[in-house]
Amino acid sequence: MNITGNTKIAGIVGNPIAHSLSPKIHNFLFERHKIDAVYVPFFIDCEENLQNFVKIFKSANFLGCNVTIPYKSAIIPFVEVIDADAQNTKTANTLYIKDGKVCADTTDFWGFNMALKSDNFDINQKNIVILGNGGVARTIAMILPFKREHRKISPKKLSLVGRNEQKLKLLADDVFQKTNCPVSYFIFENANEIIRDADIIINCTSVGMYPNIDEIPINPCVLNSQTYIFDTIYNPLETKLLKAAKKNGNRAQNGLRMLIWQAIASFYFWTGIDLSENYGLALELENLLLKEFNK
Repeated sequence: MNITGNTKIAGIVGNPIAHSLSPKIHNFLFERHKIDAVYVPFFIDCEENLQNFVKIFKSANFLGCNVTIPYKSAIIPFVEVIDADAQNTKTANTLYIKDGKVCADTTDFWGFNMALKSDNFDINQKNIVILGNGGVARTIAMILPFKREHRKISPKKLSLVGRNEQKLKLLADDVFQKTNCPVSYFIFENANEIIRDADIIINCTSVGMYPNIDEIPINPCVLNSQTYIFDTIYNPLETKLLKAAKKNGNRAQNGLRMLIWQAIASFYFWTGIDLSENYGLALELENLLLKEFNK
C-alpha cells in the first residue's frame, strides 16, 4: 500500500477494537477497486473522545468510518444527519460526509438480510424469534417491520426472548409504537413453545462468544429441525448453538457473512460503488477471513 498526500482515511471506532476484522475487509476492497485510501482501527476510550473524533472526522481527510461496540448508540447525538433506520433503532454503524455534514446510517440489517439471501432463506412472512434485547436485537426487531420504499419485509409473527422482562417489554412497546407491528416477549424460562414453533431463531446475545464458548442461550432439546438458526456471533465460527443446530439437522449460519455484507453497504456510502449483487466477491472475502481464523 502506497500512502501519499492524497490518501483518504477510513476506519472503525470502538472499545475494544484490536480484534476487528473490518480493516481486512475494507483494505481488500480499496485495493481491489484501486481507491487511494487506508482503513485503520481507532480505539476510543470514552464518549467525550468519541465526540472529539466526530469533529476530526468532519474536518480531516476522512472517506468514511464504521462504529462498533459500545458506541453505536452513543454516536447518534454527535452527528448532523441521521437516516430513518438509524433514527428508529437509535443505533448507527456507518458515518459518511454528504454536503459537508456528518451523516449516520446503519447497515447491520442489510448485512443480516443479505447473509440470509446468500443461503436462499427469505425472512418475509416468517415466524421470527429474536434472542436478546441489546443493540443488534433492537436493530433487527425494529427494522424488520419498518416499511420503506426499498424494503418490503413483513414478519408473520415477531417475538423477543431474553433475561430481563422489563427491557424486553420496553423494546417490544417501542417496536409497536414505531411500526404498528405487535411483538410478544418471553423470558428464557418460559420460551420453549415459541422457540419450538419458530421459522427462524436469531441469536443476538453474546452467549457462546469467545472466550465463553461453552455457553448456549437456549435448551437445544426444544429445537425444531425445520427452524433456521442464525447466530450473529462469528468468533468462534461455530458456537455451541450452531453445533447443536448442526447435530439436530437445522439449516444455520454464523455472523461472518452479515459482517461482510454490512461492510459492502458501508463501502457503497463512501465510494458510490455498488457491490450488492456481487456474491462472488462476498465469497472471496469470506474465504479471506476464514484464513485469519485458521492461522
